[in-house]
Amino acid sequence: MRFLLSTAMIACLAQGAAAADKITATYKFYWNGLLVSEANTSATIADEAYDFALDFRMRGVAKLFANGRSSARVEGALQDGAPIPLKYENYGRWDGKDYAQTMTFDADGGMVENKLEWPKKWLEEFKREPVPEDLQVGPDPASIVIALIQRSLSDVTGDAPYVVRSFDGDSVFDWDVSCSAESIDLEPSGKSPFAGAAYECGFGGTLVAGERILTEKQKKKAEKRRRKEEKRRAKGKKVDEPKPPKIWVQSFEDGAYLLPVRAEVSTGMGRVTMYLTDFSLDDLPSVNQASLDDAETAVTSRADGAE
Repeated sequence: MRFLLSTAMIACLAQGAAAADKITATYKFYWNGLLVSEANTSATIADEAYDFALDFRMRGVAKLFANGRSSARVEGALQDGAPIPLKYENYGRWDGKDYAQTMTFDADGGMVENKLEWPKKWLEEFKREPVPEDLQVGPDPASIVIALIQRSLSDVTGDAPYVVRSFDGDSVFDWDVSCSAESIDLEPSGKSPFAGAAYECGFGGTLVAGERILTEKQKKKAEKRRRKEEKRRAKGKKVDEPKPPKIWVQSFEDGAYLLPVRAEVSTGMGRVTMYLTDFSLDDLPSVNQASLDDAETAVTSRADGAE
């Protein structure tokens, strides 16, 4: 099914009758002091709509071992500040293979279509159990960024974690964020101009639906790894356990946005540190109400015609 909203209409809606904020941020990732990857992000947020883009690629020596790049794009509507995706795209190249995914959603955030163009090997090795239809609802993995950066400190420093659910087409996760109530003094770094008062946060995910279906080969490999770890524990030897990520956030624009400025993440190559290296916020001009009304009428007419 074709996507009902054109990019031009989304751009008009994203600006709305009032000015929108355009946020751009660059993150760089270091392993043992060496630059290994970089992420460039851009988000436009208005009263009733948003768009978000992320481009990630490997840098430096890491390209010798895991060269690749990935991009994510999403356009959607905001209902009481909650993101409702309309179109989500995820594409890139890893291990010498191109991949792409396009998800479209209806006005309530329910998935309409999931077009997946993955290498055959990936489709065979990364199968999952079907997700119940009532859980095939946005936000998508990119839209939860919009949900999180709009949170106030009180949302994430309470007694209970702040939880947001995402659906990526074949699995559903509940992501939770919990930050310390008291700020710490983040030490200056030559890799980032952002330091000073920050809040340390934990970030984790719980699988809700879409359990992984392992092949026999994968099951044997997992069992072999489990037995090896058990033997090491029985001998009192150390077993490398994946550590949850640590994230430090700061408020921007008088508390309007909450962004990570530094993070420590466990990866297959060891501990990687992320730094916010560049940030900017621009006010986009408003469009006149007549243009907005025309766009809304066009969207409604096309949606009605598709039913």
